[in-house]
Amino acid sequence: MDNKRPTIADVARAARVSKSTVSRVLNNRTNYMREETRQRVLQAMDALDYRPSAVARSLVSKRTQTVGLLISDVGNPFYPEVIRGVEDVALQAGYDVFLCNTSYDLERGMAFVHSLADKQVDGAMLMSSSMSDELVLQFAQYQIPVVVLDWQLGAAEGVIGTIDVDFETGIRAAADHLVDLGHRRIAHVSGPTALRTACTRRDLFLAALAQRGIDPANIVVVEGNFRIDGGRQAMAELVSLPQPPTAVFAGNDLMALGIVWEARKCGLEVPRDLSVIGLDDIMLAQQNVPSLTTVALPRYEIGNLAMRMLLDLIPMAHESRSAPVCRDVVSTHLQVRQSTAPPVDSRWQQP
Repeated sequence: MDNKRPTIADVARAARVSKSTVSRVLNNRTNYMREETRQRVLQAMDALDYRPSAVARSLVSKRTQTVGLLISDVGNPFYPEVIRGVEDVALQAGYDVFLCNTSYDLERGMAFVHSLADKQVDGAMLMSSSMSDELVLQFAQYQIPVVVLDWQLGAAEGVIGTIDVDFETGIRAAADHLVDLGHRRIAHVSGPTALRTACTRRDLFLAALAQRGIDPANIVVVEGNFRIDGGRQAMAELVSLPQPPTAVFAGNDLMALGIVWEARKCGLEVPRDLSVIGLDDIMLAQQNVPSLTTVALPRYEIGNLAMRMLLDLIPMAHESRSAPVCRDVVSTHLQVRQSTAPPVDSRWQQP
């Protein structure tokens, strides 16, 4: 049995046309071609189950129909919806996606940039919270258009798009929610302070508490790591305080869940003894018992928007055109569930 993949020459022979005619059909350049000829070529392709070589087509179009997607942590439940949003647009546009997991490591991220350049991707998306201008600028040096999530660039050349996240709206709502419930001793568990996005979330929350008149002496900030174990460790630290908080806002849902689970291990009940708010609105936030109040990000929309923006930028790069940074914004909102409630007198809250 001959399993040889059919070639453009086989299609031309079966359709009784030249290889250049088959090529014109493949590239949709049939303005001056008889419809009967075009149909004969299509029927031959169907009969032979012919699929054009991606490599051959890239030589003609100067594009590989591939893009790269860099994320921070493949194990973080924040990313599946982002990836699905990217892939749904990419698939419809005929693109394949290379997924790269940086593990919050800038050197690892830079290695992926070089690898994607070697693969001659048409564009890339940086969805990693561990970012640097160098990563973006390296793509620009390779003349690869790039879309970046939640990163404020300095002066930069190249074809670049940014998706900004309006954290302020959702985080201010979280602070207001806790204060309105009656909480006055409040903690924040941040992500690593080496990450700009962690500091942004922390600063917005502290500013919102200040606007509501919360005494800074009653606010505790603990540095976490954006992972479940970071939330657990932060909760263990909060337990030992002489005047523990009645509420905690965590920099993401994974740490918030770690806080909830460690609180239970310490014999505390959420939300009776401690109210907890996260950020991201991952699926686990809805499924946890109690379900987690959280600042929700539109994860699927972020992925969808990033890929659509990149498709708009790719032609500019292929035309060697420089362009102003393209920007868009996604909003956040507070999703109130079961993990927050008014403070009550309990052994946990006694000074």
